[in-house]
Amino acid sequence: MKRYLGIGILLSLALALMACQLLQKSSKPAVQPTGVATASIENNLPTSVTTPALETNAPTGATAPALEANTPTGAAPQTEQADPTARKKPPQSQAAGIQPKEMRAKLTHLAYLVGFEVLDENGHKLGIASDYIINTCETYIIYILMQPVASLNIPPGKLVVIPYEAVTINSGVLDAQKKTIQLQLLPGQFAGAPTLTPGQQLTPTDWEGPARAFWMKSVRVGVLATSCNVSGGPTYKVAYATQLLAVKLYDGNKVLLGTVQDAILEPESGQFGAYLVKPAKGDGLTMVSMAVTNIPKEALLPGATLSLVLLAQPAAFSDAPHIAAADQADDFTLQAKVRSYWGR
Repeated sequence: MKRYLGIGILLSLALALMACQLLQKSSKPAVQPTGVATASIENNLPTSVTTPALETNAPTGATAPALEANTPTGAAPQTEQADPTARKKPPQSQAAGIQPKEMRAKLTHLAYLVGFEVLDENGHKLGIASDYIINTCETYIIYILMQPVASLNIPPGKLVVIPYEAVTINSGVLDAQKKTIQLQLLPGQFAGAPTLTPGQQLTPTDWEGPARAFWMKSVRVGVLATSCNVSGGPTYKVAYATQLLAVKLYDGNKVLLGTVQDAILEPESGQFGAYLVKPAKGDGLTMVSMAVTNIPKEALLPGATLSLVLLAQPAAFSDAPHIAAADQADDFTLQAKVRSYWGR
């Protein structure tokens, strides 16, 4: 009896052990077949799948097309011919560059600037600055008149009109030693450039609008123009530099005071300070502020001789700062004295 009881106990233990083993096997996860990826927790995409590129419709693994290009895949891009007029404007500057610095005083004389060579940005000759257009009431050089080289294909006998601001606020350079004006322009940008005939009547100024419109494509063109900033409507008191360098100055009673020999200016901006006038009586030169002179309307009529009238009493001319020679006008202290004297 005891032997059967022992056998029963052993059988019970064996059955319990088998049941535990079966329970452990049923609790293990099923094994995934080889090659099937498990799902990603955060994006619900299989971990072996590449996410498509954002904002493109390209199939997975394909290269996205280049933006703003119509070139077929694998084809060489088309090369267009460079348009010399389609360039960025020159670097902006506040004033013209001066070279060499120690010779700046030479550049303050209008007479010295006539005849300078005009160069492109690579130092090649574009022409000769044979004259300038001066706004005498605003007291600025407004335009350079350039006699062009033949390679620019400008009509024969024409002078190219270039804003002086192409020098001052467009990183141009004045070289007193080489007698050159270098512009940040290329020859191709002069195709169809505005022109004047030498000695052409400057008023009416219907030539100016097209000239400004042309150059605005290539350089910065500011507010300086031929019109005077005065009340009562547009007034034009413009003249050629070569005219002013020999113009007669009269008082209000049409009495001759003297003849202009030169004018002193700030080359960096083109603004004038004073005329150097040889008195009708006496030696030396009298310094007269350009701002206290006027060109009479009748002197601007076709065929008329240019003249100036002093907008002050004749005694003011007699007592004005006086120098023995033109180079003495380079002195800064004297220039300040002239401005103070004329109140301008």
